Amino acid sequence: MLEKKRTGLVMGVIGSLFLCLAATRRKNRPKSKAVLVLGNGRSGTSVLTRALNFMGVDLGNDKFLKPRKENPKGFFENETIINLHKKIGSKIRYRPASRGYEHSRKIQPYKEELRNYVQKQFIDTGKPVWGWKDPRTNDYLALWQDILHKLHVEPHYIIIIRNPIDVVASNKRAWNRDETWALRQWQVRTLLSLRDTYGGKRVIVSYEQLFHHPLECLRRIAQTVQLPWVKDEAKLQKQLDSFIDPHLQRSDSHSSLENFKRREDVSQDVKDLYLLALEGTRNQDYFQSRAFHRRVEKLYQDYLKHYGPLYRDPPKKDNA
Repeated sequence: MLEKKRTGLVMGVIGSLFLCLAATRRKNRPKSKAVLVLGNGRSGTSVLTRALNFMGVDLGNDKFLKPRKENPKGFFENETIINLHKKIGSKIRYRPASRGYEHSRKIQPYKEELRNYVQKQFIDTGKPVWGWKDPRTNDYLALWQDILHKLHVEPHYIIIIRNPIDVVASNKRAWNRDETWALRQWQVRTLLSLRDTYGGKRVIVSYEQLFHHPLECLRRIAQTVQLPWVKDEAKLQKQLDSFIDPHLQRSDSHSSLENFKRREDVSQDVKDLYLLALEGTRNQDYFQSRAFHRRVEKLYQDYLKHYGPLYRDPPKKDNA
């Protein structure tokens, strides 16, 4: 009897030692970095995500959304994350969501699924730099920040901005979406991406910077948010040249900034938001400043006052 107690005590001590050792290893393991690609759909997010992947950002080995006519080179979107975002959207149908939504009981099962998924897909596999892209991420940044905080993962936000006129035209071309709804979605997702990342490691680039000077754009991203840079720039340049196809930029109006400012069919609040975002692409210090955030917050509050929360789904077109 005494011998059994001694054996049990020894096994318990050994088990505790193994747990302590595992905890120490997790603590000493370098903190992984999550890259969140933000921005509206039809804004170059797919190209940006693939370019970051060339740069070394791991996108996982799960199933990706298949290329389609409107995006023949691929979306580079993780279907598991997309589907869980959609389930959350079935419970929270307006954007922006109400304050504290990330703690709502009705979305906790999906939140836990997201947490477990990234844990198994990226953290447990020892991925040092990993990320994903889904435009719905803009809608659920508070939720993701809570998930990543609990996983001890540092978020890095890469935001891309495109002329809203071109985004609306691309939505019309790709999915025949209502233009007013597409413009409101551009506004709310742009506002959320700028507002809800304040204080974090972030950088914003323009569509034109990415497509016209992709290597320089990626280098600035890496330097600004402290992501690893490639050893072979020539190889990266070759990958970018083979992937980026200017002929696929079919909704590019090529409108100058001055022409955009003069347009009478674009409301002043839309102009102000786009021009402010462009200022952020040119001045990182200002982009991270309290003054920039105050301007974003005012535009955000004005948006809610004038338009209210945006319903998740676009209005159905009358085919008659």
